[in-house]
Amino acid sequence: MKKAIRTAVILLACIVSLNACNEEETLSPSGNYSPIRGGFPQGNSEYDSIINDIKNEYGVYLLYKDITEEDLNRDWVSVGTGDIYVGGYEDERDDQAWNLPEEHLPFYVEYFNSYIFPNISKEFARTTFPVKIYMIHNLRTEPRDLGEGEEESGGGTDTDPFKSIKLGSFDNWAISFKEEIINGDDDEYTLRQQRCMFMIQTIYNAISKGEITSPDEFWSGFDFSTDKKMNHVDPNKANYKYKLGFVDMINDNFGTGVQKQVWVPAYANETSCYYWEKDKYPNYNLFTTYIKNAMWLTPEEFEARYPAGKYPMIKEKYDIVISHILDTYGVDLVGIARGINK
Repeated sequence: MKKAIRTAVILLACIVSLNACNEEETLSPSGNYSPIRGGFPQGNSEYDSIINDIKNEYGVYLLYKDITEEDLNRDWVSVGTGDIYVGGYEDERDDQAWNLPEEHLPFYVEYFNSYIFPNISKEFARTTFPVKIYMIHNLRTEPRDLGEGEEESGGGTDTDPFKSIKLGSFDNWAISFKEEIINGDDDEYTLRQQRCMFMIQTIYNAISKGEITSPDEFWSGFDFSTDKKMNHVDPNKANYKYKLGFVDMINDNFGTGVQKQVWVPAYANETSCYYWEKDKYPNYNLFTTYIKNAMWLTPEEFEARYPAGKYPMIKEKYDIVISHILDTYGVDLVGIARGINK
């Protein structure tokens, strides 16, 4: 009996000692699987102070230093399949090259502090966002290196390997801005694209996990059986899509990346494939189409595109979506459309 007790005490002491060593080397939030190295916040500027305030209020760690390839690729994909995420440039393969240049930090912090967090509730951030968001210098993909004598598999086909956003399925996301955006080229329009692209992917992620659902009242009144007969181009026809409550589809990238167009082009009458019903494709249906319209267009721009006097059903559904997403989930779609909301 005494021997068993002595053994248990020794084991407990070893565990305590090991934990103490780990705590000295890393800072890892509860339930998080990849560590935060070197303490938090990662610097001592005024922007690090803002980062710390965001962590305290929303439970999200914004990180920009000491991020490794292993951290970025914690999606448990099969070895040898697909691309991997890295940072820096091709001649900067060392992980330290991924650290944000000091002069870039204010842009990233202001993006989150002024455009994202003011338009979401603390509860939404804590339940929907990951613990960590990596702010990466030149986030991009490259083919997976399988080692000497092995061929690359399943990746490296992107004509533009730069990636603005990576929403992982594990414990982190990543975001990156091109230097021309940071330097102020087409600033306001580009920031609208970036915040809309970030938030729609966040919403898709939440829909996939069942954290966001559409209200039944939104779906009442739509006749999806007429979809193939819908007129997409002639507003004088009785079956013109706006009159039936169907708004225009918006690309998920909001015009960034390869396809430089926000709106999906108008199609001939018989070729509608963008107005799916509630349960067919949860991430891509009429409800999410309204969400994208509401976050891309300010209320004034929405009225100009879909005048309430001419298309009352669209106005009714727009109001339902705005209220539902704000009241139920704490996401202000109008605030996202308008921009800075400190």
